[in-house]
Formats: sequence, C-alpha cells, structure tokens
Amino acid sequence: MRIAAFISVLCIGYATIPRSAIGMEAVTHCTLGSDRSHTLVLLRDHPIDSTAVYYLSKDGAASVRLYQGDEDQSRGQDIQIACVGTKERAFVISGEFNSNYLQGVAIRFNTKAKRWERVNFAERTRPTAVYFDTEGMAILIPNSMRNESDKRYIVYRYASGKDNGEQMYLNRLPTSQGVQIRVPESRSREK
Repeated sequence: MRIAAFISVLCIGYATIPRSAIGMEAVTHCTLGSDRSHTLVLLRDHPIDSTAVYYLSKDGAASVRLYQGDEDQSRGQDIQIACVGTKERAFVISGEFNSNYLQGVAIRFNTKAKRWERVNFAERTRPTAVYFDTEGMAILIPNSMRNESDKRYIVYRYASGKDNGEQMYLNRLPTSQGVQIRVPESRSREK
C-alpha cells in the first residue's frame, strides 16, 4: 500500500511540472529571405508570473537567448511580435525586457547580401515600419519628442556586423521600400 501511494504522489508531482521544465514553448515562427528559405523561431521558457525568457533559433540551429548576457536580460513581458513584408520580410519583437522602457529586435535575412541582419532598439514607443534595401534594413520609430532631438522620426539602421546599428533622427521617411508594421500580436504570459 505504501508503494502504491508513493507512486500516485510521484505521478501527481510529475504532472504538475511546468512545461518549461520539459522543453521550450515555440511562440511563433517567421520565414525570411526573398525566397523564404530561412526560418526564425521565437521560443520562451522559464515563466514567472507574466514574464518569460525569450530565445531565437535560426534555421533549426540551437536556440540562443534574445539578448546576450545573463538570462534576466532576455526576460520580457508585454511582448508584441510581427513578421512583416511580402517580397522582403523581417521579424520584429518589442516589449519590456528588464528595463522601464521598450526594447526590441528586428531580424532579416538579406538574400542578396547572403547574411543575417539584426538591429537592436530601445525607445519609448514601438516601431511602426521597417525599410529594406540591399545594404540593410532600417527600423522607423515615431519620436515622442521626449528625446534629445526634435525631429519627427528615430531610425535605427543596420550597420554591417553591429547588432546595435546606427541611430539617426529624421524629419522625413527613409527613401527605401518600407513596410508598415500592423498592430502586432501581443504575447505576454497569461496569469
């Protein structure tokens, strides 16, 4: 009788192990490249309340945290995700990651240049458009006028080999082909 009771308790304990202890949860995937031959998968793990640690996997490779450094830098909440574009595509994620302002990442596979492009950004508002050209991509964020510039737009542009890109302030939209980021999906952990 004791062994049967122990096995029942053991089975109940196993059933209550959170999903993250067994494996990461795939949140979404985005096909990238003008020929759609590359895949980016967003995963989450280690949920605590309304937060989770976010990971990326490119083309089926091992997943890596969204941000380098310790795990808490990739712990986010109030997450919004968009996979935008038709001919050219980009994956955009933004949310609150261990800070009191919005942070995010835009990723593209540039088929012509044969490279992955990543731009990290951090502003008070979310991006509204992504612009593509052969040199790279640019992320457009409306300026809330609480920054160090009175220009209308903040643009983060991919700079070859640099994740942070280059930040510019402009009064006009970039001249390359732009794609509006529609109201993205919100992906916070449910309580």
